[in-house]
Amino acid sequence: MPEQTIAAMVLAGIALAALLLAGVAIVVARRALRAGAELSRRLAELEQQHLFQQQSISGLTAGAVGMDRRLRRAEAAEKIISDRQESIENQQAAEQPYGHAIRLVQQGAGARRLMEELGLSESEAGLLVRMHGLRDSA
Repeated sequence: MPEQTIAAMVLAGIALAALLLAGVAIVVARRALRAGAELSRRLAELEQQHLFQQQSISGLTAGAVGMDRRLRRAEAAEKIISDRQESIENQQAAEQPYGHAIRLVQQGAGARRLMEELGLSESEAGLLVRMHGLRDSA
């Protein structure tokens, strides 16, 4: 065989190998482009989900802050009411023996009965009888 024919065959083989390599490269490049496009689409989806989650967290945080403020106001109001109730109960407890004593005096009880039944001192019992006792209208 002539040298030119062998050289042509070698060149044809090299060209065929190059063409085959180029075809494989094109297939690989297309797959890489498709994979890149899929990754870009997935990244966009994930970014949307992330944004939605950030907005949700921001909304929940704002709601929690508002709820915390309302809870603190309610606790402050409850403390005020509790203090008032305690004050009223203390006042009523302090007035209770005298209220009962006044009712007894208005029903005709004397100082001695108040001292015995309610444990009042003689001066307390006497004062209550003078202030709230039945008065003769004659």
